[in-house]
Amino acid sequence: MNIELKTAAAYIRVSTDNQTELSPDSQIKEIRKYAKQHGYIVPNEYIFRDDGISGRKAEKRPEFIRMIATAKQKPAPFSAVLLWKFSRFARNQEESIFYKGMLSRNDIEVKSISEPIIDGPFGSLIERIIEWFDEFYSINLSGEVKRGMTEKVERGGAVSIPSFGYDIVDKQYVVNPETAPMVRQIYADYLNGMSAIQIARKLNDMGIRTTRGNLWENRTVDYILHNPVYIGKIRWNPTGRTRRNYDDPNIMITDGQHEPIIDEESFNKVQTIYERQQKKYNRYAHTSGKKYMYMLHGLVKCSDCGSSLAAAIKGTSLQCIKYNHGQCKTSHHITIAKLNEMVLTGIETAFETGIFNIKIKNTRPTEEKTEIDIDALIQKEKLKYKRIKEAFEAGVYTIEELKESRRIIDERITALRAQEIKPQHTEAQLRKKLIDEHKNAVATLRDPTVSEEDKNELIRSFIDKIVFDRKSTSIQLFFYI
Repeated sequence: MNIELKTAAAYIRVSTDNQTELSPDSQIKEIRKYAKQHGYIVPNEYIFRDDGISGRKAEKRPEFIRMIATAKQKPAPFSAVLLWKFSRFARNQEESIFYKGMLSRNDIEVKSISEPIIDGPFGSLIERIIEWFDEFYSINLSGEVKRGMTEKVERGGAVSIPSFGYDIVDKQYVVNPETAPMVRQIYADYLNGMSAIQIARKLNDMGIRTTRGNLWENRTVDYILHNPVYIGKIRWNPTGRTRRNYDDPNIMITDGQHEPIIDEESFNKVQTIYERQQKKYNRYAHTSGKKYMYMLHGLVKCSDCGSSLAAAIKGTSLQCIKYNHGQCKTSHHITIAKLNEMVLTGIETAFETGIFNIKIKNTRPTEEKTEIDIDALIQKEKLKYKRIKEAFEAGVYTIEELKESRRIIDERITALRAQEIKPQHTEAQLRKKLIDEHKNAVATLRDPTVSEEDKNELIRSFIDKIVFDRKSTSIQLFFYI
């Protein structure tokens, strides 16, 4: 008996809307029932689930994004995405069409198990109408939610997660006895002359974490120093997140119903000091957001935390981004001119000796591409047997069906292995090939008439990253081909 089970993924989403909808477990149950009836199997690793998240924007749904990334693999790991309703996929028609098109290019269908669509152009029209209705419903609901939240803010109620120093009990802010003293300490340190970045480093050294469990940065300290919640106010922006634009005219500030942590006099003194500091250092800021381009732009990493090194003031030196934000403990400051010379000398030495770190990137159509594709196909066949075995253990298939499936899969794997192409280049040959292709690169990189943009593009063609160690003032070069 020849069995050809198709693999499908399931996407589950339950929004924050006050609406009647199936629970995540019920959606999975119905999807599995549909899958069995229509010749699909849904492995656990291909169940993607976003709970309590709006469908308006894809980037705010981590499991959705992971599903799309998985679906883009070659060959496609599944042939369909099964949903309880099309509205679970997206509430934004433009995004829905975009991501369905992306999946379609890899021969993956999107199916709603409760909204069957007939084949042909009329079916596509019905699907567009359903998507339009879902988007209209979402926009209308969003407006209703904003109006409700605005009314709650006007009454002094809490409408967001608790700020650091508070908990939410019965929908009201309540002072947290463990973190509230840290808020008072932050204000006291700032009033005593400490900068936001110094306060951030102090908190990190003490093992204190933000409300979300992250390390402190200068901007998170700034946010606390500007948050009127600590003097008994409620701040809310109905048009979006406030972020660091504290002068946004859309911001609402009303009297809250909670206990203040900071007195108004201290809060106002902090605002005065902050404004004075901004005016004092504003003249050193980069003009009109200009970014300085340099040869090593985007390539240099911190040896302590792995973050990028970025250009400091006036673009003459580099510093670890996380150190600037108070999250990395070690300064990696170095002038661009000095680092350029270290890198160019390092490349020259590597090309002369043939000793350097190298990795193969699948960015070019090489002989190894065929081997990688065949290996992926073999793994896919092995996964098929695993899933059929799971179905057998669940009582869906008989022992005869299991044996026949195993025989068919073994034959396919044998045929695929016969097509495997062994690597045609040894590592030594790849090193020689890289050197031959880029032996004249250093001369171009040292040429003062070549623009920094062109130098950056050239060096990126064979350097993957550069790790700079401040303690030993040394670098590690990582080449690729």
